[in-house]
Amino acid sequence: MSYRTFKRRLSEIASHDLLEWFSFALGIAFFLLAVACVWGVVVAIASLGESDAEFKTTEGFLQATRGIGIVLFGLFALVAAGVGWFLAGDTIRRLIRRTPRG
Repeated sequence: MSYRTFKRRLSEIASHDLLEWFSFALGIAFFLLAVACVWGVVVAIASLGESDAEFKTTEGFLQATRGIGIVLFGLFALVAAGVGWFLAGDTIRRLIRRTPRG
C-alpha cells in the first residue's frame, strides 16, 4: 500500500468519525431542546387556572395564550425529539449495544 492510499483511507475514516460525532452532539442538543419544550408545557399547564395581576388584560386572552403555548411547545417537543433521534439515534443504539450487561 502506498503512502498516498494510506493517507486517503485514514482521512476518510477520520472525516467519517468527525461527522458522526458532530451529528451526535447536534442530536443531543435537539434532545435538550425537546426537554426544555416539555418543561414549557408543564409550566403552561400548571399556570392554567391562575390569573396574573401584572398584566392588564382579560382572563380569556390569558387562557388562550396559555392554550396556544401548550399546543406549540408540545409540537416543538415532538419535532425536536424526532430530529434529535434522527441525528443521534444510531450512535445511541450502538453505544447501548456495546455496554456490557452483567
